[in-house]
Amino acid sequence: MKRLEEHIVDLQCRSIKNNLIFPGIDFQREEQVEEKLKSFLYYELKIDQKIEFGNCHRFGKLGLNGIRLIVARFIYRKDLETVLNRTYHLRGKPFGIKEQFSGEVEARRKKLYPVMKKARQDGKRVNLARDQLYIDGKEFIAEPENSSLNSDSINKHIQQSPPIPPRPGKRASRDSYE
Repeated sequence: MKRLEEHIVDLQCRSIKNNLIFPGIDFQREEQVEEKLKSFLYYELKIDQKIEFGNCHRFGKLGLNGIRLIVARFIYRKDLETVLNRTYHLRGKPFGIKEQFSGEVEARRKKLYPVMKKARQDGKRVNLARDQLYIDGKEFIAEPENSSLNSDSINKHIQQSPPIPPRPGKRASRDSYE
């Protein structure tokens, strides 16, 4: 049964893998969402190349601040990666961009964020791919769900490998999780 559930989650993730969510873009009635998003990409992210969307629409209830999220399906993965690589232009602005994941994967990722943050503070190389966390190239295996992640288990896993020394001339990465 567990294997079937994992298969369903995998299919859900594959179906939305080319989607990005754009919070913070003002909502107006009778708007053309795709044109508004293209304008946002041009003015805020400085992307002047043509990006094709399979579908763009707003979702969710109208918030207190008048903002509804936009979800966009990119036809080409390369366009999606171009947008993600330009997110540094949004630092300090009320906008955001994030990949869309299923609810179950989001919940798993949420549990891994504290571990990821701690590992980064300890100078480890960290990669979060879907709902799997890799610390210095080794997969972090979380405790079973009935036991909580405590700092002792996090530290034990992080201290298993020595920190990677910084490479001269390598530009520091800009992480959106901090």
